[in-house]
Amino acid sequence: MIVQLYGHLRTEVKDRLIEVRLGERKPLKAALKLLPETVRRQVLDEGGEIRPGFLILVNDVDARSVYRYEVEVSDDDRVTIVPMIHGGCN
Repeated sequence: MIVQLYGHLRTEVKDRLIEVRLGERKPLKAALKLLPETVRRQVLDEGGEIRPGFLILVNDVDARSVYRYEVEVSDDDRVTIVPMIHGGCN
C-alpha cells in the first residue's frame, strides 16, 4: 500500500510517501503496524489501537467515520494519515 503522510509525520521518514508491502489483504490496524517505527509509535498506541488526533483515509474515505477502522487494505490501496492539530484561545 502507498501511505501518504502529512504534517510532522513527514519529517519522521523524510518523505511524504512510503510504500508498505502487505502481500495479502490485511485489517487496517495490522497494516499500520508495518509502518516505520518512528511513524508507528506516533499513530498507534502500545495496544495497537489508533491514537486520537489523526485523520486516516483509505482511498480518500474516512476510515473512522465510514468503517470504524474495520476495513481491510491491500497493496493496491492508498492510506493517508493527517495529524489533526487542535488549538485556539480561551
